[in-house]
Amino acid sequence: MNNVSANSWKKSLTALLIAELLVMVGFSFVFPFMPLFIEKLGHYSTQQSAFWAGIAEGASGLGMFIFSPIWGVMADRSGRKPMVLRAMLGGAITVTLIAFSPNVPFLIIMRFLQGALTGTIAAASALITSITPRNRIPFVMGLLMTMVYAGNSLGPLLGGFAADKFGYELTFFITGGLLLAGGLIVYFMVEEKFERPKEIKRTSLRGVLRLASSKQMLPLLIIQFSLAAGPNMVAPIISLLMQQLNPLGHAATSAGIALALSAVIAAITATIAGRLADSISLKTILVYSCLATCLVYLPPIWAGNVPQLTTYIALRGLVNGGIMTSAFAILSLSVPAEQQGIAFGIGQSASALGSGLGPIIGGTIGSYLGLKTVFAFASVIYLFSGLLVIRILPKRSGIGVR
Repeated sequence: MNNVSANSWKKSLTALLIAELLVMVGFSFVFPFMPLFIEKLGHYSTQQSAFWAGIAEGASGLGMFIFSPIWGVMADRSGRKPMVLRAMLGGAITVTLIAFSPNVPFLIIMRFLQGALTGTIAAASALITSITPRNRIPFVMGLLMTMVYAGNSLGPLLGGFAADKFGYELTFFITGGLLLAGGLIVYFMVEEKFERPKEIKRTSLRGVLRLASSKQMLPLLIIQFSLAAGPNMVAPIISLLMQQLNPLGHAATSAGIALALSAVIAAITATIAGRLADSISLKTILVYSCLATCLVYLPPIWAGNVPQLTTYIALRGLVNGGIMTSAFAILSLSVPAEQQGIAFGIGQSASALGSGLGPIIGGTIGSYLGLKTVFAFASVIYLFSGLLVIRILPKRSGIGVR
């Protein structure tokens, strides 16, 4: 168990939040525009680009799905800080290499390796919860999600401009640099006094399977999968839909503005959700956030121009912050402190499976049924997620409905 002093945990928390902000700026700087990069790299049509963008995103999710439980075991055995460094520095290397992609198959391989090595949100969550007093976890998770969404607001805006102005390759180099900077901040400024557990208490891969199939974790993993699948169904097609609505416009910049506005709003709602957790149960916050998200995914179906689509995409932020904050806080509070690493590892694995299958499904639907149809399917996913939370999430103090 980690025993960071009361005087130092806030300093480490601040440094980690800044590092995660830089990392999320980096990731969102380039990956929302991956379909446009694929379209250029492979000389594909819009429909073909949507399909291959889904495959590329799915490869990343597959890599994360396979390796996240392994990283979770290592986190509980060797410490959470090394896992944060692995995620940030590993991402810096693989993202930079994508800039040299000679073709789409090479890009897909790099995306798989990126997924296998990264997972910064789960790694940072495990580290934060290990150094934070347990009664402060919902609030601190709200702060972390605020940084995630703040990064997601700045990244697309700056990245869209850079991609249209200087080309897509430069955005990969900038992302690599931001991930490297985040890793250096964690290395030099985050303190973790990790005590290696006794051999009999160490988590094994067999223990991972037992925990994942347990009554307290299995419902959470199903929910994590569902919540990740919905938004990632839409991810491969936003910039392509912008281009379809205005073929002569700057599609990357337009998509960046829409995603930035959504993330700014989500950053605010994430902070609010973290504070509301003191008076409203986490399960209640998650249920209402899911059902509201189901509704806000419907208007883009009727968007007739870029400003309308931008507005509708931005509205997602009103409820996305509550989803992430409550889901991660519930996951953290469902296991003992010594199992935080593996809990977030298998949680990340479930999310990665959703993140991997979501783009493939979305890209395929967009290719055959039209880009706007994907939003309808994503709406159904969130409706299912909300009903799932009501039905199977246990009623526990601080988590169950009050």
